[in-house]
Amino acid sequence: MGKYGRALLKLLPSLADIGGSVGQIMDRWVQDPWVGRLIDLECFFLSGLKAGGTVAPEVAFMFGERSHSVIEYPVGGSGAIVDALVRGLERWGDQLRLNARVEKILIESGKVVGVLLRGDEVITAPTVISNATVWDTYTKLLEPEDLPHHYRQAALATPVVESFMHLHLGIRSDGLQGLTEHHVVVLDGGVDISSPGNTCMISIPSVWDAHLAPSGHHVVHAYTLESFLGWHKDESYSQRKREKAESLFQALERVIPDVRQRITLELIGTLLTHARFLRRFQGTYGPAIAARAVFLGLILLFLVCIE
Repeated sequence: MGKYGRALLKLLPSLADIGGSVGQIMDRWVQDPWVGRLIDLECFFLSGLKAGGTVAPEVAFMFGERSHSVIEYPVGGSGAIVDALVRGLERWGDQLRLNARVEKILIESGKVVGVLLRGDEVITAPTVISNATVWDTYTKLLEPEDLPHHYRQAALATPVVESFMHLHLGIRSDGLQGLTEHHVVVLDGGVDISSPGNTCMISIPSVWDAHLAPSGHHVVHAYTLESFLGWHKDESYSQRKREKAESLFQALERVIPDVRQRITLELIGTLLTHARFLRRFQGTYGPAIAARAVFLGLILLFLVCIE
């Protein structure tokens, strides 16, 4: 407060906007329906929620950054960022262990003491940071008695963002000069953008970094929102997986009309794929905390800190 007090005071006239949603601002200033749908779409990309549920400062930062920045892509793809983080970790004498499945967070006398790995190996630690979802952490990694009952119940009641269908392709690149990397396809403008299968995101990173694909090929990743309801492994799973991926193929055909004839490798990922390999509750993208709930939570946190 001593360092930034004056700057914070200048924000008081905008406090309602800072704590509100993009939708509240949009309702005051945007009259064109098409622009409104576009803002909804931008918010949906960012938070998984439309303008009415997305925190305003989050989008303001994104738009502000976009107005003066250029698109940057890491050479080597997202894996290069991971490699850099691992190098930094090891430089400080730490260690990254892969394929080390955590079965339990260990608690003794109300305090964390480490984790139990598959195979009964125990790693002791005074602090454990869980990158699993709140639902997986509180129901699988911790016992119910490890947390206060009301706190645990409130956390588990957090709304859930739906999961995704994924399509990973290797395609022949001949004749695709001028292809760009990022695409968003709304298949039906008259249907809600958050309807499963309607809004499809497409990424072709080998456009920028040819080393990500074999010579003469591109790698393609496309995904779209999908509800977890009704998904389970049975004899119809493969057929349903193919049917649900059809909207992604249709979206890709808007960008590369003959994409189906170019495929040399095809992998379809479902919500169950997400849930299994990423160990995420219902394969979710994350919590669906609307803007007003975020603002009320910040106020509560502020009051608790003062007390």
